[in-house]
Amino acid sequence: MILEYTTVADFGLDRAAEVLTRGFSDYFVKIPFTSSGLLQAARVDGIDLASSLVVSRDGAPVGAALVSRRGWTSRLAGMALVPEARRGGVGRALVTRLLEDARGRGEREMVLEVIEQNEPAVKLYEACGFSKVRRLLGFVAAPSSDLMIEPRLEEVDVRELARRVAIEGLPDLPWQLSAETLAHQTPPTAAYQLDGAWVAVANITASGGGIRALVTERGQQGRGRGAAVLRAVMARFPGREWRMSALWPEELAAVFLEAGFARTPLSQWQMRRVIGA
Repeated sequence: MILEYTTVADFGLDRAAEVLTRGFSDYFVKIPFTSSGLLQAARVDGIDLASSLVVSRDGAPVGAALVSRRGWTSRLAGMALVPEARRGGVGRALVTRLLEDARGRGEREMVLEVIEQNEPAVKLYEACGFSKVRRLLGFVAAPSSDLMIEPRLEEVDVRELARRVAIEGLPDLPWQLSAETLAHQTPPTAAYQLDGAWVAVANITASGGGIRALVTERGQQGRGRGAAVLRAVMARFPGREWRMSALWPEELAAVFLEAGFARTPLSQWQMRRVIGA
């Protein structure tokens, strides 16, 4: 078996998106990739297309990995192998190469999220030296039209919310919920504040929407303010189903449950690998 590695930037966005789409075609959550989507991810999530890799086996592309970078930390933002290339050592070789590249760049850790129910992937990352940081949960709330409108709900700049997350948020938040990622959000993502609690909403349509961020002023946690701002936003956009991917630290579950959300079936592990010199 001869493996060759090409950066996504050199391989081409359209071709790389095709490899990723094939790799995720039978995944727990099917993800269609496009070149424009990869460029958007580069802007918002810090994906470095010159550090992300496509792996070829015996001349044929069989997998790809997207790598985000900030400071001394990189993130394995997504990795997929086409079905016929799995369980043959390609995945472990690709992760090993990514870690070697990160070490060569002077980075000190790599992080990732992996679906907890995907046991082969969890075992692969553990075999490559990653350890679990915390469990991440998803939530859903059914459409409701009986919530009371809260006139004091104030729209704020999403950059202000990002600053609040940096100051007030939990330590070691997943990459997608971090202040750095939130600061790159732009309309139609919107942020709101109520009584020292802040929330961001995204992907609002006539039928649904998602919560993009949630933070409560330090010292005010546990007083129902997080749940109150969630209900206020749901009232502002009535009749919509609210669905969030499994990115939310388990320790925040009580806030969402208090606001009327329920857990979704899939969960993730947030994982970290220290990179030595």
